[in-house]
Amino acid sequence: MDARQIVNTYYTAWRERAGDMSDVPLAADFTFTGPVASFDNAAGFRAMAAEAGAAVRSFRVRHQFFYGDLVCTIVDWEMDPLPGVLTAAEILQLRNGRIVRGELIYDAEDLRRAMAAAQQH
Repeated sequence: MDARQIVNTYYTAWRERAGDMSDVPLAADFTFTGPVASFDNAAGFRAMAAEAGAAVRSFRVRHQFFYGDLVCTIVDWEMDPLPGVLTAAEILQLRNGRIVRGELIYDAEDLRRAMAAAQQH
């Protein structure tokens, strides 16, 4: 698979498979950083994606840029319990046919508030 196909499996998992990353070629030592959670292995990230993916109402890739082994994607998504659309930039790094690193960048304040309110109930 080339870089575009590999990255497409990742976004297809969010868009069509409710975050099921079982078919996505993540390196075992995949690292992910984001404003709400970070992971240092693929297993932890896959578990989070399956849980978070169940709350995703819509997911759309707006723009995507490839530069060697780096891919920057701008995405819009809707997620329960938040109203409206969240927009994020995500940087994925590939090596030897696997995604080795992900970084998600967005303003997560509304999501943090919603998560805190849900924990209080």
